[in-house]
Amino acid sequence: MATTCSDASELRSLAHLTSRPDYFGRVSAVVQRLAGAVDEAEALALLKNAAHCMGADSAAFGSFIRDDPSHESYRFLLACDPVWCLEYGRRAWYAHDPWLNYALLHSQPVRASEIPVTTLEEKEIVELAEEFGVKSAVIVPAPASGSVTRIGVLCLGSAQDGFFEGDGFVALKIAARSLAMELNEWWIDRIKRELRESARITSEDLALLRHERLGHGTKRIAAELGTSPGSVDSRFQRINAKLGVANRKAAASLAAEYGLI
Repeated sequence: MATTCSDASELRSLAHLTSRPDYFGRVSAVVQRLAGAVDEAEALALLKNAAHCMGADSAAFGSFIRDDPSHESYRFLLACDPVWCLEYGRRAWYAHDPWLNYALLHSQPVRASEIPVTTLEEKEIVELAEEFGVKSAVIVPAPASGSVTRIGVLCLGSAQDGFFEGDGFVALKIAARSLAMELNEWWIDRIKRELRESARITSEDLALLRHERLGHGTKRIAAELGTSPGSVDSRFQRINAKLGVANRKAAASLAAEYGLI
């Protein structure tokens, strides 16, 4: 039987919720099921359930590659108001988001109220979150291990002012960190499977991607491979389509990220 936390919303004190003897067990039972999630819908349902077990009204998880100005590597699971997400995306606020930027530089979970907000864009982002019911939030970075540079960030939100500010935060951090790490591992494994199963990258494709990774231009690649610049560009376009990215730089970064080159 699926583990649910249907009564968590009745406990409006974080200290009260985290002091329950079954608190960690209830969260852990949901988190442990993430590795077996077959698709995004199932992973999202588990995110919603785990967040609810921890007392959150909403949650969002993002996984992305560091230093990705194109944002092509970004993947999201959004258990929150869809209008908020649409407005956030319309304004392309990724580069200015203080919560995302915190996750790039830190590994410790933190209350959103502790993250400095200084620029106009940052203030607008936080105000938009509050407008859609995120009046208190916790930001949980999820750094990857080994050579993988994909990192994640979990945001837990509450419509109750100051919900995450009081006692119980230490226990919440432990539970939230396990959820964030499992979500990031799930995305990494999913992307690896997609590359293996659907991209069908050939050895010739990998040779082109290695050149791109080394910063070689089209003319140099064509000369070294004994073909025309037009042929090189066409082959890169096919590779981009296979990998589902916008350009050859993103394709080479993705291939390197998952050990293909």
